[in-house]
Amino acid sequence: MLDYLVIALCAFIGGSARYWLGVFLPAAGGFPIGTLAVNLIGCFIFSWVVKHIMNDIDISGRLVLGVGVGFCGALTTFSSFALDTMKLVQADQIGLAFLYLVLSFVGGLAMTFLGEAIYHRKAA
Repeated sequence: MLDYLVIALCAFIGGSARYWLGVFLPAAGGFPIGTLAVNLIGCFIFSWVVKHIMNDIDISGRLVLGVGVGFCGALTTFSSFALDTMKLVQADQIGLAFLYLVLSFVGGLAMTFLGEAIYHRKAA
């Protein structure tokens, strides 16, 4: 039962952060900057923080559940990513849609690798 509470609390924080970033970084010319930002930040946090928690902190798996499933799960959003892509395509902004797809996929992988690299550099 405690696992669910930790996930719910962290999801509340992650969802609130996602909303705030969406307000702070509104779409510019139809390009969904806020969604891109939260997804890239989520990739970094998930790879660095969760790895750090799992390997360096002697704590229960609840914190990993909270940060990984709760916070990062509520912060990042595949549904908004898909919807934003379709909106760009339907508005005949194919170039922006393609740019958004590339930045999301390549950027997400790059942020994940960056999180790993920072973790390993600090651990060394």
